[in-house]
Amino acid sequence: MNNIFMKKLLIIIGITAIITGPMGCLNDDNNADQDGNNDNNSIENNKVESQTLPPSLDQYYTKYPSEYLIEMYKLGESMTGISVNIQQGDMDNAARSFEAFSRIYNDNIKLVPEWEKYYDQTVVETIGTQLESGDIPAVYEALGETGATCSGCHIDTMPDVYNKYYWDDFADINIETPKGPLSFKQGKMMYLLSGFDGIGINIKEADLAGAQQSYDQFKSMYRNMSYACGSCHVSEIKYYIDEDTWTLIDEMGDKINTSDPVSLSAAEGIRHQIGERCHKCHIIHIPPQYAKVKSK
Repeated sequence: MNNIFMKKLLIIIGITAIITGPMGCLNDDNNADQDGNNDNNSIENNKVESQTLPPSLDQYYTKYPSEYLIEMYKLGESMTGISVNIQQGDMDNAARSFEAFSRIYNDNIKLVPEWEKYYDQTVVETIGTQLESGDIPAVYEALGETGATCSGCHIDTMPDVYNKYYWDDFADINIETPKGPLSFKQGKMMYLLSGFDGIGINIKEADLAGAQQSYDQFKSMYRNMSYACGSCHVSEIKYYIDEDTWTLIDEMGDKINTSDPVSLSAAEGIRHQIGERCHKCHIIHIPPQYAKVKSK
C-alpha cells in the first residue's frame, strides 16, 4: 500500500468516524458522564426552539436514541464498511457495503427535505463506478468528497440539533439555599460562590471565624448543588461532585479548623484544586447553556 493510498485511507476513516461518533456512547452512561453529555434518556422536555432547524426534524426526536441518529449511524457504518472490506481484500463485500450505503444515502435524503443540499448523489455514484472498475485510489477520493459533504452538514446543523434536542436548560433547575429554593444560577452566585470565594478572602484577612463560616456555607451549598445535578444526570457522576472532590472538601475543612498559618496556606491550595474541578465542569456545561439562552 503506497503512501498516497494510505493517506486517503486515513482521511476517509477519520471522516466516517465523525459520522458515527455521536452513536458511540448511546448505551454507555458512564462514558456519557465522563464526556459531560446529558445522560437523561428522555428528550421531550427541552423547550428551546431553534430558528434554523427545519420543523420536519421534530418527528424523529420523540425518544432517545432518535430515529434520525440511528439512520445516520447506519449510513456511517455502511460507508466505513467499504473501506474496511477494501483493506481486507474482500472486494465482494466492499461492493455489498457500497450497495447498502447508496441505498441508505438515497433514503436519508427524504428524511429532512430541507437538508437535501448536503447530499451529492453524483459523487456517491462515482464511488460505485470506481469500485467496479477496481480503481481503489479513485474510490477513496470519492469517499473523501462524500465525507466532506457529511462533515459540512454536521458543522452547520449539529450545534443547533444538540441545543434543541439534547441539552437541558439550567433555568428549569432549582437549588436549595439558606433562603429556600432559588434558580440554579441565583443559588450558585449568591451562596455557593460566596462561600467558596469567602474561604480565600477570609484566610487572606486572617479572619479564622469568617473562613470557617464560609467553609460551612460552601460545603452545604456544594451538597445542595450535587442534588440539583441529579435533575439531569441519572447515572453515577464520576467527576466534579464525586467522592474524590468530597475528600478534598473535607481535607480543606480540617486544615481550616487547625487555624495555624501553614495549615491555612494548605487549605487555600486545596481550594484551588477544587476550583480546577469546578472549572472543568464549567467547560462542559456553560457553552451549551449560553447557546440555549442566546437562542431564546
